[in-house]
Amino acid sequence: MILTLQTSTFTGYGGIPTYNRTMCRALNELRRDNAMPVSRVLIANDQMVDVGRAAAGLPNLTLESFAGRRPKFVRRVFGAAMRDRIELLLIGHVNYAPLGLLMKRIQPALRYGVMAHGVEVWPPLKGMKRRALQQADFVISVSAHTKERLCEANGVQPERVYILPNSIGWDGTVEPVASVSPAESKPSSPGGFNLLSVCRFHSGERYKGIESVIESLPSILARLGDLRYIVVGSGNDLERHRRLAAEKGLNGHVHFLGSVDEATLRRLYQECDVFVLPSAGEGFGIVYLEAMFYGKPVIAAESGAVSEVVSRDETGLLVEYGDAEGLAEAILRLGEDASLRRKLGAAGRQRLQNNFMFRQFRENFQKIILQQLPLRAARADEIEQPAIAGEAG
Repeated sequence: MILTLQTSTFTGYGGIPTYNRTMCRALNELRRDNAMPVSRVLIANDQMVDVGRAAAGLPNLTLESFAGRRPKFVRRVFGAAMRDRIELLLIGHVNYAPLGLLMKRIQPALRYGVMAHGVEVWPPLKGMKRRALQQADFVISVSAHTKERLCEANGVQPERVYILPNSIGWDGTVEPVASVSPAESKPSSPGGFNLLSVCRFHSGERYKGIESVIESLPSILARLGDLRYIVVGSGNDLERHRRLAAEKGLNGHVHFLGSVDEATLRRLYQECDVFVLPSAGEGFGIVYLEAMFYGKPVIAAESGAVSEVVSRDETGLLVEYGDAEGLAEAILRLGEDASLRRKLGAAGRQRLQNNFMFRQFRENFQKIILQQLPLRAARADEIEQPAIAGEAG
């Protein structure tokens, strides 16, 4: 059996849930090969109704959710270790990595891998979490940047780390994310020049760069005039950003929508002229792919793994993190040049198609699984090494 442990998958939005959904879809398609072991996915925080809805589209998986009931989740994990023969354990977040160490004591032949998404593995970890990451049979990192950071900070051997980027799920064949709270306010008609940002607003994640965008707007408005900045996302730091926009006299131009459902989010991507998120802490950045899906140019900070997704002056513009003046120049450059917007947006769409669609994720994920399943390693040797995912020597 392949047992997968995930945090949030079908309830929620963001890079990690998107990655988890993509992995579930890839596991479901792997199971079409009857020679592959049964796959079971235990999801710690999802609501049962959302998992039940998703299960209809994933008939080859056994899905179970625990709605945040951690003790029940842990009991079920160890119950599986005591009852079932587990060939491969896929751990969707480093917080659950110690479970891999403990389960290996029950089943010594078990192999386990840990998913590394970004900031959670960049600093030195402590105790069992660090040891479990070091002793994992393999690690799957969403980017080369995250791989480099986790190896340097936590003593993980680089040759045991695969790189498997996230992919866009918006190809019409996956279940939509469950709707969350409706928009708190609605912008006026999408005329004029429209900027869009999508992110979380948590006080522990003040690296997203929204403050820099707000600070840059007064000088931009002096030249562009009819500008709307639409911000999607919720969290305990949202009100502080609202106050900053009010202090800058931007209430008529900045619209904080809170959390929106997928249909609304897609519409906002489609209506915007430029997507901007000058963040310093992206382990990958799924929102850049979402903007590229709709052929929108991206403005981002040259930090973290962003340059692995956004190509400088080809699919978007990169600025120094925290540089409000440089950010204003980049926004004005795109705001005043529609042909450049179209050129960058088209190149971004093509880059997405070439590198970050589900078909690439599925193929590279399958190669990793075949290499790691003990009884199927010989089959993996017959497969050409993947172009994006694979062991780095």
